[in-house]
Amino acid sequence: MSNSTQRTTCFFLAFILAFFSLSAQDSAGVRAFHFQHDFRKADSFFQNELSLNPRRKRLVSVMGLGVYAGSMLYLGSAWYSQEDLSRFHFFNDMHEWKQIDKAGHTLGGYHSSRMMIGMYKWSGMEKNKAILYGSLSGFLAMSSIEVFDGFGETWGFSWPDIGANFLGASLAAGNQWLWNEDRIQLKVSYVPSVYAGNPDFEHLFGSNPAEWILKDYNGHTMWLSVRVHSFLPESTFRDRYPRWLNLAVGYGAEGLEGGYDDPSKAWLEREYRQLYLSLDIDVSQIRTRSGFLNTLFSVVNIVRIPLPAVQFDKTGVGFRAFQ
Repeated sequence: MSNSTQRTTCFFLAFILAFFSLSAQDSAGVRAFHFQHDFRKADSFFQNELSLNPRRKRLVSVMGLGVYAGSMLYLGSAWYSQEDLSRFHFFNDMHEWKQIDKAGHTLGGYHSSRMMIGMYKWSGMEKNKAILYGSLSGFLAMSSIEVFDGFGETWGFSWPDIGANFLGASLAAGNQWLWNEDRIQLKVSYVPSVYAGNPDFEHLFGSNPAEWILKDYNGHTMWLSVRVHSFLPESTFRDRYPRWLNLAVGYGAEGLEGGYDDPSKAWLEREYRQLYLSLDIDVSQIRTRSGFLNTLFSVVNIVRIPLPAVQFDKTGVGFRAFQ
C-alpha cells in the first residue's frame, strides 16, 4: 500500500469518527421513516431543519474546520515530521496496485462528501448549496493531502489520486441532485489474503490485523452497490421488494507485492484483477425509532457485510462464501 493512501485512509477514518454524532440521514429515507413513526422529542437533534438554522450552520463550519485542522496536525506529527522533504514535485502512480488505491481514494471522496452534504442539509441549508458546499468540502479535505505529498522526497503530488477523489465527490453530489438519496453507493470489504501474517511482507502489509485492514490491498474489495428498490417502477413487486436489499459489483486484485522498480516488470505477470457479483445489505435502510441508531447505520454502511459472491478473474468463474 502506498504511503499516500495510508495517510488518506487515516485522515478519512478520523473525519468519519468526528462527524459520526452529527451525520444526517438521506432525505428519502427520513421521509419514509417519518411517514411510519414519530421521532421522540429527544431525537429531534437528528432531524434536518426545514429552513436554515444559523446555529447549526456555525456548528457545522466549526466542526468541519476543527476536524480538518486536527487531522492535518496528526498527519504532520505522525507522518511528515519523520520523512525527508524536497522541492514540490509530481508523481504518476496510476500503474501501481491495479488501481485498488485509486478505488480507495474514490471511496474516501464519496463518503467524506456524502457526510458533509448530510451535515449541511441537517443545518437546513438549501439543497443545491448543501450539495455544492458539501461535495466541495469533502473533495478539498481529501485532496489537500496530495499537496503535502508533493513535498515528500519519496512521494509526489498524484493527479490520478486527485481525479479519484473528484470522482467520489461527484458521485455523492450526483446522488443528491438526481434523487435526494444515495441510490448508488460505494463500500469496502476486507478478507485477509495469503500475504497477511507472512513475515516476508510485513514491511508492506503490516504485522497485525489492524495494519492488514489498512495495508493489505490483496484482501480489499471495493463495491459499487445499487439501491434496487429505488429504481423499481411502482408495482406490487416494488412494494414487496426489501428496501435494504441491494445489488453490488465488486473489484479486487491478487498478486500485489509492490516491486514497481523491477526492470523485468515481473508484476505484469503476477498481478491480476478480480470482479464480483453479489447482493448487498443496505443497513441505512433499516429504520428504527432512534435517531442515534439510524445515524449509526448510515455511518457503518461504509463497510459491506460479507455475503456469498460470484467471482470472475483470469482463472475463470468461482464462488466465494464470504466476500
